[in-house]
Amino acid sequence: VFDEAYVDPDVLQKVRDALARIDTDVIQAAGQLHTQLTKRKWSLFPTMLTTERPDRVAFNLSHGKIAFILQGTPFVLIVPSVFYDFISAMDDFYQSFWVNRAMVLIRYMGLLVSLTLASFYVAVTSYNPELLRVQLALSIAGSRAPVPYPSYIEVLFMLVMMEMLTEASVRLPKSIGSTATTVGGLILGQAATQAGLISNIMIIIVAAVAISNFVIPIAAMSYGMRMVKYLLLFVTTLFGLMGLMAGLIALVSYLASLESFGQPYLKVFMESRKSASAASKGEGEAA
Repeated sequence: VFDEAYVDPDVLQKVRDALARIDTDVIQAAGQLHTQLTKRKWSLFPTMLTTERPDRVAFNLSHGKIAFILQGTPFVLIVPSVFYDFISAMDDFYQSFWVNRAMVLIRYMGLLVSLTLASFYVAVTSYNPELLRVQLALSIAGSRAPVPYPSYIEVLFMLVMMEMLTEASVRLPKSIGSTATTVGGLILGQAATQAGLISNIMIIIVAAVAISNFVIPIAAMSYGMRMVKYLLLFVTTLFGLMGLMAGLIALVSYLASLESFGQPYLKVFMESRKSASAASKGEGEAA
């Protein structure tokens, strides 16, 4: 489905070519179609947006995008999709301008916390403690005094346990899922702290990372960023703060190399209908 008044003919042709190249017997869901249309099969980040909200579909159609509606599934696939599409939520467009910008800013801050907080903790405790104030450095050192292993083992242990609790909350029945994971997290954190397996400040860091993971509105992007978090932790463990900065630069460079049906991945693709129609009119006059 697309709107002829706003769709980009080049993007539309690329979509039709991609559909023509699909060779499979059965496609049951939008996720399978996403896999068939994706050129980079091993990419961590989605280049197509999957949604079940009719207002998001209508909004994207009015901005020149193309939607795939599959029979038998409530999910719709929208192309082309860029990074900003996965950070924005439809509720933002129903709020005032400044509230909208504030919500987007909070999501970017949460994304940064989710990606870098655990790695930054490893970098400053194991490599560069001089970055902290003396009181904070002494507090962290006193908290880690009973911990028998390096900081990166402590961080990795707690992050893996957090991922297990998150998956358990998804798989358990809704009636007991939230209660079981909440009680399990409290008991695990309290017992691990008293046993000297982790420090008190590690509980705060893991809680902040866990909350920040759910700030991203689209789950597919959230899963990709959760995987990147471990890659940043690995390079930080090897090279300290310089490794963290190099990892962030590599991440931005990789995102800049991605595209969705010819559209740059880091492009703000949400153009207004007025600007899109003016651009089409200008191209027609030039022709």
